Amino acid sequence: MDDELRKLEEELKKVKSSKLEYLPEYGYSSKEDIIQLINEDIKEVKNEIKEKEEYSNQFYEEQIMESERTNLCLSLGIPRFC
Repeated sequence: MDDELRKLEEELKKVKSSKLEYLPEYGYSSKEDIIQLINEDIKEVKNEIKEKEEYSNQFYEEQIMESERTNLCLSLGIPRFC
């Protein structure tokens, strides 16, 4: 994901620095349209990265809670699950 984001940001810089109004690499689409599309792609990738991080954090917190519950039951000498 980070590589994809980095590539998109590099591509955006390249397009912005182009002196042409219509870019042959992109089927002679207008520079502004290409910039808009790349910005949308960057936004999507950033959202995917954020969602992945949130999921990872949530999973990690659930694992910690489960471990604490198990340790509490073991310290009390009671079974964790009925």
